[in-house]
Amino acid sequence: MRMIDFDKKCAVKSIDLYLTIGEASWLKEELERLLRDPEADDHFHIYDEKDQNREISCSIITENKLKKLSGYNKLERQILSDFLR
Repeated sequence: MRMIDFDKKCAVKSIDLYLTIGEASWLKEELERLLRDPEADDHFHIYDEKDQNREISCSIITENKLKKLSGYNKLERQILSDFLR
């Protein structure tokens, strides 16, 4: 697991999520969709039901995807490269 704070441009070690029932259901549905084809170049965003300025972005990382980090931005490559060590 790797988490990135794009505002601060750094890795995050721990987060707490407080989701509404609707947001939790949306997250579950999107994770299930990604799990149907974990090698797909895909991700999703879940937005706060009341404040669209808050969001969760999620993707599934696999060994194959780690071999092709060129599809990620510089910060993502830096943080995801930790998986390779």
